[in-house]
Amino acid sequence: MNRTLDPALFSGLLAIATDAVIAVDHNQCIIFFNEGAERIFGWSAAEVGGEYLEVLLPQRFRAAHRGHVHGFGEAHGRARLMGERQQISGLRKSGEEFPAEAAIQRIEIDGRNIYAAVMRDISARQKAEDLLHQAIKARDDMMGIVSHDLRNPANAVKMLARSILEGPDSAQVPDNVLERVVVMGQAAQQMDALIQDLLDVTRLEAGRLVVAPREVEIGALLDRSIEALRPLAEAGGVSLDRRLPQELPTLQVDADRVMQLFSNLIANAIKFTPAGGHVALTARIAGTSMEFSVTDDGEGIPAAQLPYVFDRFFQVTHGGRAARHGAGLGLPIARGIVEAHGGQISIESTVGAGTCVSFFLPLALPVG
Repeated sequence: MNRTLDPALFSGLLAIATDAVIAVDHNQCIIFFNEGAERIFGWSAAEVGGEYLEVLLPQRFRAAHRGHVHGFGEAHGRARLMGERQQISGLRKSGEEFPAEAAIQRIEIDGRNIYAAVMRDISARQKAEDLLHQAIKARDDMMGIVSHDLRNPANAVKMLARSILEGPDSAQVPDNVLERVVVMGQAAQQMDALIQDLLDVTRLEAGRLVVAPREVEIGALLDRSIEALRPLAEAGGVSLDRRLPQELPTLQVDADRVMQLFSNLIANAIKFTPAGGHVALTARIAGTSMEFSVTDDGEGIPAAQLPYVFDRFFQVTHGGRAARHGAGLGLPIARGIVEAHGGQISIESTVGAGTCVSFFLPLALPVG
């Protein structure tokens, strides 16, 4: 039921609004200045009443402002957001400028235009955005250092370890030394993989993760992914099964990124599956895509935490205990790779029963 409200009620509501609510007449002289405007601009309503609106604007904008308001009244109908093309700036009584966002409304009373504007001081938000941009730049600079200054020594350790293990004098190296060299090489590989994950997450957040799709025989790629991870599964006492159709179609994907995708998901499943458990990779054709699933019968993920598993650095916890098996970057990167191919990824899990991650990748040619 609609009722006509007392104008005094409107006036009272506008007076207590935290945003600045300002009205000017057809000459752009201030006729209403609420308490929010007094707090934001530092002027009292009595001080600015009857003054031109320009007193609230920085000097460099005043010459053009009057024409802008008049033009709005002639050409833009009743209402619109201000600052669609450039930032709005206000001027406090102290002479301080501040960024703002505003909306303007034209009201016709007795054949004359009245303009009402609602303005919000966004200084705090602007400061927060500036700090965020600075933080992002600092992070990107740090990633540049990580990719160069840390990756080079990691690669050097890998090459030196390989030269000892595969060199002509390897037979003369004591077994206990060889074992240590193997561990050194594995540690360097883990460091290199973590550096790559950090770089990929940075690219994802910046929208710079690109893929170069081409026709790929997915069967051979899956075989390489599984065999590369079989030692990890055997070391953990986990059975790794390949439950795929005998004939697999060709996919239109970036082979290196998809190899990274399968490696991340399968390795993740193995790490969260106790000895005696199973991890299985399955696939089926679904329209113009192929659906893959990586399923384990491990400890599972609590339902309350499932919405966050694709967030970077998120770690699943059980009973307040973080189940740390890496940096929490595998699933965010997997999602980024799938989405870069135009696919979708999802996860289902039950505590004590296991987890299933499913995703879609495009076929090279329609099937059927």
